[in-house]
Amino acid sequence: MNILVTGATGFIGRHLVSALSKSYSVRCLVRKSSDITTLKDLNVDVTYGDLLVRDSLGPALDGIDLVYHLAGEVYSRKKSDYYKGNVLATQNLLDACKEKGTKRIIFLSSIGVYKPAAKGTLLTEESECEPLTIYGKTKLDAEGLIKESYIPWVIVRAPIIYGPYQPPVVNRLFLNAFIKRKILNVGKGDNPRSLCFIDNLVDGLMLLANKPETNGKLYILSDHSPYAVDEIVTAISAAIGQKVRVVHLPNILGNISWQINKLMGKLFNLYFIELYAMKTMQLHWVCDITKAKKEIRYSPNATLEMGIKSTMDWIKNDYKPE
Repeated sequence: MNILVTGATGFIGRHLVSALSKSYSVRCLVRKSSDITTLKDLNVDVTYGDLLVRDSLGPALDGIDLVYHLAGEVYSRKKSDYYKGNVLATQNLLDACKEKGTKRIIFLSSIGVYKPAAKGTLLTEESECEPLTIYGKTKLDAEGLIKESYIPWVIVRAPIIYGPYQPPVVNRLFLNAFIKRKILNVGKGDNPRSLCFIDNLVDGLMLLANKPETNGKLYILSDHSPYAVDEIVTAISAAIGQKVRVVHLPNILGNISWQINKLMGKLFNLYFIELYAMKTMQLHWVCDITKAKKEIRYSPNATLEMGIKSTMDWIKNDYKPE
């Protein structure tokens, strides 16, 4: 099977490409400005193109059977960049896939497309979609484009993904724990959160490669169960051999940060993921992975303790500030 991966040089892409390259013929779509250092030692082909330039995508799709579409905008300040990176880019890719006769696409979306879960309930594939952010809205729009295309598709929704080489916004909590021996949390910390260790996500994405019976379906992939803040802190403390404490900030800070973020969006068309991150500490982002376990035999083998240790070891030994 010939596979194309978009977003191959990103956090998730580098892990997925490494795993896929051991079993499949893999081609990576990268921009000419991309740092391809992480791909040089892998048995993959690199082809240059830009998802925002429709005519540049044809060569990348020659002979391709399956596309893993990971690329997208996550951290820009400009709201317009989310439409370009998540919606326009996806439409261009779908148009090129149609022209080249690509047989299948697996799209990595986000639980950000949902309305946050009510206390005591879990998000499922059938839960109501009501995105709070421009990121979630454009991911949902991209899902719509994929569903309307002629190409057989699978959509994966995931919560916060963490692990070695994670992006700065996610890494901030781990760095605070490692350097300052403390983490900040808005509210009492009694609302559980679903996370997904990168190895678990990659395992789930790999399972979908040879399962055509999953076409036209949605799956949530996360760790086995949600975690309370205390569980995460305990795992981090064990991994670094030092006690880490939680500093609880008043709920009003989360509410104020969210209002500021919305105001900046209305007045200046800007989006601040850091402000949203404060608000999201108060929300119930908890997932049910029953469907994935049943239908694709998804079994996230890495425990919280294993994932945290791997992440903290990377910070200790290999992390390089950007």
